[in-house]
Amino acid sequence: MAKNVGLADRVVRIVLGLGLALLAYLGVVGEIATIVIGVLAAYLLISGILGRCLFYKLADIDTSVQEQPYSSTDDRAGV
Repeated sequence: MAKNVGLADRVVRIVLGLGLALLAYLGVVGEIATIVIGVLAAYLLISGILGRCLFYKLADIDTSVQEQPYSSTDDRAGV
């Protein structure tokens, strides 16, 4: 699977993942919510680090910057 998560999106995912992981570690919420928050934090961290998101793939969303081929020749001159 190709990368489909852009740099800004990755940073937000990692920061949110770390914040949610901290909440799950501290146990601020109930037991079931701690498990849900922990799973969500793990998914956000993994998708942020790898740059790939399954849900983006299913929805055909791509926030990554695709590299454009660079040409050093100028075709406008008609040469």
